[in-house]
Amino acid sequence: MVQTGNRFSMKNGTAYAIHVCINEQLNVTPERLKQEIREAWKGLSDQSRWQRFASAMPELSDRQLDYLTDIDGHDRVAWCAALIERDDLRGIGVARYFRISETPQLAEFAVTVLDAFQGQGVGRQLMLHLIDSARANAIHTLRGHVLHSNKAMLALGRHLGGQALPIEGEIQLDIPVLPDA
Repeated sequence: MVQTGNRFSMKNGTAYAIHVCINEQLNVTPERLKQEIREAWKGLSDQSRWQRFASAMPELSDRQLDYLTDIDGHDRVAWCAALIERDDLRGIGVARYFRISETPQLAEFAVTVLDAFQGQGVGRQLMLHLIDSARANAIHTLRGHVLHSNKAMLALGRHLGGQALPIEGEIQLDIPVLPDA
């Protein structure tokens, strides 16, 4: 059985786990993560691809995959959500941030959840993990660039205390990373 520490239930009752995306204990190497992203890409509709990447591209390039899997746990952090199937994990979502070098207390974030699992609370849990990591790494604001049509991400950002500012055809969503109470 795969051992994961952070287990959750979706609104429909389906169990899933959240783990750091590169995880030796779970045998998730950068190469395996790249392969999982390639496979998961097939589970995104053109609309979901558009809302996340402002493009409905049929696949990600090797350069894009390298960028998405370049994770150091401090300046570039990623959390993955996965279904637990027998003795393995099947990825269903990811949330990541990268610190802006010119403004070290600011990081840009992005979240992607496969279409079949959207609206089930997975994105919210991923964002909460991302916020905790940001707090631990002295980041004060997570900034996302969200299309106007991505109502679910805008609603989640506002629920998390985010401020939305229209900028050049998209919404700049700034979510404060508040200190532990």
